[in-house]
Amino acid sequence: MKSIRLAHFLLLRPLIILQYASVSRQAIAQKILTSTSVLAITFLVAGLSSGDTLHAQDFYLHNGDRLTFYGDSITAQRFYTRDIQDFVATRYPTLQVTYHNAGVPGDKVTGGYVGDAAARVARDVKPWDPTVLTVMLGMNDGDYVPPDPKIFADYQEGYEKLITMLRATAPRARITLIENTPYDEITHGTEFAGFMTTTEQNAKATPALGQRERLPVVEAYSPVKELLEHAKAADPSFASLLVPDRIHPSEPLHWVMAESVMKAWHIDPVVSEVTLSAASQAVMHSLRTTVSGMQASGGALGWDQLDEALPLPFNFENALMNFVLKNSDLASCDQEMLKVEDLQPGAYQLTIDKTDVGTFSEAQLSRGINLALLKTPMWDQAREYDGALERRSELEQADFVIFAETNLKDKADASRILREGEAVFEQKVQEALRISKHHYTLAPLNQTIATNP
Repeated sequence: MKSIRLAHFLLLRPLIILQYASVSRQAIAQKILTSTSVLAITFLVAGLSSGDTLHAQDFYLHNGDRLTFYGDSITAQRFYTRDIQDFVATRYPTLQVTYHNAGVPGDKVTGGYVGDAAARVARDVKPWDPTVLTVMLGMNDGDYVPPDPKIFADYQEGYEKLITMLRATAPRARITLIENTPYDEITHGTEFAGFMTTTEQNAKATPALGQRERLPVVEAYSPVKELLEHAKAADPSFASLLVPDRIHPSEPLHWVMAESVMKAWHIDPVVSEVTLSAASQAVMHSLRTTVSGMQASGGALGWDQLDEALPLPFNFENALMNFVLKNSDLASCDQEMLKVEDLQPGAYQLTIDKTDVGTFSEAQLSRGINLALLKTPMWDQAREYDGALERRSELEQADFVIFAETNLKDKADASRILREGEAVFEQKVQEALRISKHHYTLAPLNQTIATNP
């Protein structure tokens, strides 16, 4: 009976992913208005010290890399994988990297419903000739039971064989192993009692596997588990939405997984940093940006800024996303800092182009405002990029379904058309990364702000 229930669950899993994506949005919509005003204040954080700053030459990915994500349904959700693309493209807009998602629902290290590991590697990895591979497996490999020595031994042996196959198929690829995430028995009840312990066992075995295979490992289990525990204490109603079916992390939670990968790969946490002096009308510090045309008039400051990067496209309309930001350290990897010193006491309105960004005290401006966590024209541009990327990802998923799951005799033609569609959205993605100069105005709240036409 248990095996029948599990098989039924695995077959329905892709539908569950989509169902909960919709339900989560509906369930949290009512809390958006009450959360946003509080979080807007919480998001005003100080910048990183210079000792914490990493630059592009330290970054793991190189120009011309081809990255393939290999995994199960959590990879096939196309959330953390898209978040990684967002991280890379917005932080390094001129870095040319191509991506391929090879995630299959229900997959184990030995393969799954669309082929064993050898067939999967030959079909889903080899044609893309990756120079970088990530592997994230382990959720399904515990068979949804408490820890079992035989099952665990098979998992370890199968993982080693998979790595051997990947190395033979893509000998030039730099492989990174990513720990599996928890089966969530923290925020709500469980269908498979004791299985969280199994997923933890599988995750904690990954570093030892990486050491044996001389491969880097990204810690993903602990950051997710710690957030679940913290979230449950902070707000149980939100916490239960983070992994709504106990297996598949919600879209906002995938950002935490992507952050773990980006930290391991030495992403530069800085979008831009600017420190201005209102008294001397001078640029005291700038990083990853060019500031020009600074002028003062009647207590107001104006300047132009051309950044080298964009902020991450977090969906601030989603209260669960805001909850994750508030209860994690995601903001530490998305620093678009503006500091203005020597201002007279009072409140100041910040406008970028013709967008009212917000009102801040001179104390907040002196400490620094993280613009990456506010709705700015730069955020709008990042959201446009992510939207095009999402459409491309949908076409890639359709291509996989037709190619791997059907026997249509003209599926090669269908695949070709879908890939042509991907190319169209890839072009839109590149267009969305063209960064323009923006005009900033900071004026006392009781003074009319004049913006550039």
